[in-house]
Amino acid sequence: MLVPFIRTLIIYFSIVLAVRLMGKRQVGEMQPAELVITILISAVASVPMQGIDVPLFHGLVPIFTLIAAEVLISAVSMKAMPFRKLLTGSPVPVIRDGVIDQQAAKKLRLSTDDILEDLRLKDIFDLRSVKFAQVETNGQLSVMLSDKSQPVTAKMMALNPAPSEPFFILVADGTLIKENLSLVEKTEKWLQSVISANGAESYKQVFLLCADKNGNTIFAGKDKVCGEE
Repeated sequence: MLVPFIRTLIIYFSIVLAVRLMGKRQVGEMQPAELVITILISAVASVPMQGIDVPLFHGLVPIFTLIAAEVLISAVSMKAMPFRKLLTGSPVPVIRDGVIDQQAAKKLRLSTDDILEDLRLKDIFDLRSVKFAQVETNGQLSVMLSDKSQPVTAKMMALNPAPSEPFFILVADGTLIKENLSLVEKTEKWLQSVISANGAESYKQVFLLCADKNGNTIFAGKDKVCGEE
């Protein structure tokens, strides 16, 4: 029992490393070549996991060979446009001024239900409000709304909102994330003052503490409800 357990762990961590080398794309954002590599890795990895008589090395070598091929293909694709188009294809416009391009939809083998479903998933229920939409090479639908259907922005209303900064997690479930302190340009002394001001003694009593460069914080002590100050 111990041998299959150890082999499975080794293959698991090898695949995690392999996926990290491929990048941080989500499954729905993968290009066709990346998806094929992922499927092949899954198939190859299952062989040494299920067959104890198969040498572990025979499973690891194909996995890292596939990853090396993927990295090489990605590097070539970045330099050679024709090769990239051969592998990934090109975006295909499917809607113009609220009208579905029937020929494009037929070429992509998309039904009107498929297109309307993708629009609904983007909270668009009126086809007429779409100025332009295209299916990207990863299969996702990108949409540009018509001018009158665009959401109101500060620019449209001639407003000048105060600049905002992103929040970073400084403490998560009692664990201090020091590298994020430098991102918000704060010190541990400042952090301790925020913790004390919220009634805690140390970061070990903090469930969540986020901050931005402007000094705005989101604090939640352990077993308490999050609140913003």
